[in-house]
Amino acid sequence: MVRVSRRTFLKASALAGVASSLPLMVNFNDFARAAQEAPITKIPTMCNGCSSTCGKYVYIKNGRVWKVEGNPINLKSSGKLCARAHGMAADVYGLGRVTQPMKRIGEMEFEPISWAQAFEEIGNKLYEIINEHGGNSVMWLGHGGKEHYASTFLDEIGSANYVTHYATCFSSKTNVWDRMVGTMLNSDFDNANYMLFVGRNFAGGIIPGVMNRITKAKERGAKVVVVDPRYCELAIIADEWIPIRPGTDLALFLGIAHTLISEKIYDRSFVTNYVYGFDEFWSANKDFTAEKAAEITGIPAEKIREIAREMAANAPKAFLDTGYHGLHAHYANSTQIAMMNVVVNALLGNMFQVGGLMPSAGITLGHVETPQREIPEKGPRADGAGVDDEYPTVEPSRGIPQIVPDLIKKGRIKALFIYHYNPLRTAPDPEYQKGLKEADLVVSIPVDWNETSLYTADYILPESYYLERTEPPKVISGFIAHAYPQIAVRRQAIKPIHNTLPLLDILKGITAAAGYYNLYPFTVEEEIKASVKPLNIAPELLMETGCLEFPASVQPGFPMKDGKPALNTFTGKVEFSIGAFKLYGRQGVATWVPPLVMPNGEDEFRLIHGKQPWHSHHFTCNNPYLMAISDKYNGTWLWMNKTRAEKLGIKNGDLVTISSEKATKEIRVKITELLHPDCVWIPSAYGGFSEKLKTAYQEGINYNDFIPARVEPLSGSVMGQEVIVKVRKGGNS
Repeated sequence: MVRVSRRTFLKASALAGVASSLPLMVNFNDFARAAQEAPITKIPTMCNGCSSTCGKYVYIKNGRVWKVEGNPINLKSSGKLCARAHGMAADVYGLGRVTQPMKRIGEMEFEPISWAQAFEEIGNKLYEIINEHGGNSVMWLGHGGKEHYASTFLDEIGSANYVTHYATCFSSKTNVWDRMVGTMLNSDFDNANYMLFVGRNFAGGIIPGVMNRITKAKERGAKVVVVDPRYCELAIIADEWIPIRPGTDLALFLGIAHTLISEKIYDRSFVTNYVYGFDEFWSANKDFTAEKAAEITGIPAEKIREIAREMAANAPKAFLDTGYHGLHAHYANSTQIAMMNVVVNALLGNMFQVGGLMPSAGITLGHVETPQREIPEKGPRADGAGVDDEYPTVEPSRGIPQIVPDLIKKGRIKALFIYHYNPLRTAPDPEYQKGLKEADLVVSIPVDWNETSLYTADYILPESYYLERTEPPKVISGFIAHAYPQIAVRRQAIKPIHNTLPLLDILKGITAAAGYYNLYPFTVEEEIKASVKPLNIAPELLMETGCLEFPASVQPGFPMKDGKPALNTFTGKVEFSIGAFKLYGRQGVATWVPPLVMPNGEDEFRLIHGKQPWHSHHFTCNNPYLMAISDKYNGTWLWMNKTRAEKLGIKNGDLVTISSEKATKEIRVKITELLHPDCVWIPSAYGGFSEKLKTAYQEGINYNDFIPARVEPLSGSVMGQEVIVKVRKGGNS
């Protein structure tokens, strides 16, 4: 059988799309002329190619999506869109979508049912479970977003179990910044003179608006330094790329801090006035010199001191970027890494300073007034997040998603709702995650036939694609320091092409069938109207523009009240020592904590991973246009350091076998000098095993196959790079 290349497939698909839309008995030239002359409608909305939700315009022609472009007002897009945004716009017509409600009738077998039948059966089962086991036996497990819909449902039934995917992404960051600073600060790219990015690849997990700001800063003379085991996409435009031994970012930060303090080049005024716990921190780390950091990281001591000195010379217009997935979910020391991120920036005195770290402007939206309801008392969280004798310092608002199969096995969870999340592919150990199916009721609310739906769901209730639904406005925030608050709205661009519903209507149907009548007594249009009411603007204005900007609400300067520091912390200051950690017998300040595992043998490597500019998680891998890019650049291949590969007799393009205690897989290998020798690297998006997603099926491998479902006890993260793999030449057979 000849396998058709994706390039040929795309051409054929395009021709087939035209042919299938032709009416019978029509001249092709007449059709082409009519299609070309058809009017075009331009509709503002927000992208869903990843979680950044950039602003975009969608052009509709002949009732179909014609093209998309970035909204120039929106901070995240700044008039540009990445490959994911363009490719995923076409996925509204993709072949991997769930087109109507489905009910499991066997092992990976489903039958289509009506929405009425789905609501009735799910509602009845939910009622029985709550009646027998209580509302706290129900869990909402999601990627994040639509919290107000989920919390309304969980509050009504008395469940504390709202769980997000964030432990696989950035829980260490939010946990620490909330405790040490009381808020989140973001990099002021527009005004900085020195930018240090460690484990942060804005050109891979791309946000167009951020990259636009970074490149403009570089053009005006700002220095860009990237520290990463891999020569990532952001390193391409950097003034300097510094490879680091993976798992040792904490040592680098400690070495920088030691240099700043010991050489007395830190901002002593800022520390004296606005920092609590400095003496405790320094007492614990006064022996952690740049030389000690060099031994651990592999970065020369003089280079570590150079970074510290250059940052101090440019402060407060210098920052260590606060990072995201690349810093805050990977290691046993990720919580301490997040703590040191706060410490280094505070030592530079750059917090609430132009060119350093500033808050993102916010604005308060209104909400629909609903009748007050009697809310039952909630039990303890099933995952133990925030529970004294389990995981007391883990944020209850985020939860611990990777251990849900254990919670089901223990009988804590009986009904599971999985929204816009695919833990069988994006959480550790998919065979273990298949235990989700043991719950008495599993309802998946996806767009596509993802692995979790196929293997575990009793019912699949497809949500309308993001271009097919309208949603309430949201405040634009995160990653970018900006003084001017913005709000944006997702507006329906086309009518649903399948028998799908937006989440609000799905929850209305389920809750009413379970006996919780009129739990959502509003429409999305009423939500939009209520949201903008406090802003004194007409909802029509927001719907027409898609994004609105308001007068500046952020000014530089440390927050003060009655002449005293007024952060939302216990002391009102930046707290180098976390009291809650000490309360539960942990070290209050960050000190050196080694990685959980280290490679030793000649064939052993730490397995690390990261994003590519054309993929987001696993969600985008069934898109043939984006996978064509993967084909062009051998995007699924494993990266290996050239020197290490030569010792193992491995050449570029060879098939290799990679194995850990959890899995053994085969993959082609890219040999490069642009990777630290201690590790091998794979992109995080691939490894699909849902047969119904044919484009993604068995393309590449996924790091989650190789790691166990561990829990870092302070923040609950998955420790996604605490795994050693062996690599050998040749296949497994």
